Amino acid sequence: MPLNFPESDWKNLSRLKPLALDRLCRRILQEAGGIVDRAQEGGNHHAYLDLYKHIHASDEKVADCFNDWKRSRALAILMNWRSERLITDEEFADFSPETRAMVDMFLKRDRRRKVSWLGKSAKNVPARK
Repeated sequence: MPLNFPESDWKNLSRLKPLALDRLCRRILQEAGGIVDRAQEGGNHHAYLDLYKHIHASDEKVADCFNDWKRSRALAILMNWRSERLITDEEFADFSPETRAMVDMFLKRDRRRKVSWLGKSAKNVPARK
């Protein structure tokens, strides 16, 4: 399979960018709201520290998924989007079969690596939907 990213897939990725960014930001803000809502349980300073950690980790996710926007990084961007579940299966199906196969292959390999690092077999980890 070629490692170049087809022009039609690049256009599709670019078309989905605002939607994927909105989904990620909405999730980050919802999670942040939950942290703030729990401030009464552990105190405001504890909530502030949790919120700071959350925003820092979330900023890294946003960077991985959207910074350095260029076609040479398109496959990595799409893999990050799939990993973060920022596009639906229907939206993913609009990409070429070669691109989908490449993304699925890398994500499956990455999942196996994480599972082996945990000392578990892939059979014990539920498959992604």
